[in-house]
Amino acid sequence: MNIDDMILVSIDDHVVEPPDMFDNHVPARLADQAPHVETDENGVDQWIYQGRATGVVGLNAVVSWPAEEWGIDPAGFAEMRPGVYDIHDRVRDMDRNGILASMC
Repeated sequence: MNIDDMILVSIDDHVVEPPDMFDNHVPARLADQAPHVETDENGVDQWIYQGRATGVVGLNAVVSWPAEEWGIDPAGFAEMRPGVYDIHDRVRDMDRNGILASMC
């Protein structure tokens, strides 16, 4: 088989909800209750839900990091590759890597 005839599908992708996910998708009357991201005094992004910080669950996207740094979660969105949480950047990353489709 010729390599140019192959289709590359990524089967173990990780995505993270973007920090503005709920900003434009929650009715105005509920906007003050919507989950949102705040940066704490240590510079760590925290999802706030019903007034409580839920930690950085899901912020373990380490794509493009060197292997010796795997296992160290990013402290926030600024430390992540935008293609992890922004669909347009994700498609650009997929195109750059020759990936036709992705399963998350």
